Amino acid sequence: MKKFMLVAIAMLALSTVTYAAGPISFGVQATGANLNVVDPLKEIYGFGFGGGAHLDINLPLILAIRIQGDYVTFSPDEGKYRALIAGFVPGSIASDFSIDGGRINILSANANAKLSPLPLPIISPYLTAGVGLASLSVSDATVKFRGNPVPGGTIPGAKSESKFSANLGAGVDLDLIALKLYLEARYTWIFTEGSTSTYIPVSLGVTF
Repeated sequence: MKKFMLVAIAMLALSTVTYAAGPISFGVQATGANLNVVDPLKEIYGFGFGGGAHLDINLPLILAIRIQGDYVTFSPDEGKYRALIAGFVPGSIASDFSIDGGRINILSANANAKLSPLPLPIISPYLTAGVGLASLSVSDATVKFRGNPVPGGTIPGAKSESKFSANLGAGVDLDLIALKLYLEARYTWIFTEGSTSTYIPVSLGVTF
């Protein structure tokens, strides 16, 4: 949380310093993401959904800065989760089990540069790259066997952990005069301990 406060203060200072460089615009976005996790959980967690808000600082020529925050949550595929647990219990089948919980949540804040090498009147493709923070957490998962709680059947989650992140991606702006739409995908590295976690957020946003 302290890291997020420092990043927020830094982003506010950046907004103040660059205000004179060009107009500042605000918007919101819906964000989905594909999460890469280690086996055997790789098959259990697929696409997650969420959203957030962004602030665009338009610099001269073809460059802009986007400050963006997102929250994305990933629910486990219960059928695949049950099958995984059944594989560890001899004589059982997947339908013997029920799973509640086990969500993975990612709260992120990024400052990105946007480069539009071909600014067109309506549609403008761009490249983007930046750094930020990502906070990961996993909720506890409760396991039941044929409707009855299993002794010690709580799979512990993980508390929120904030780590530095970096991302690289591309997008396209659609300028409709009154507002601007954009579609963007970014490959993101979260520098977690042991091994680097990765996910690919895809955002569909509107800027006013």
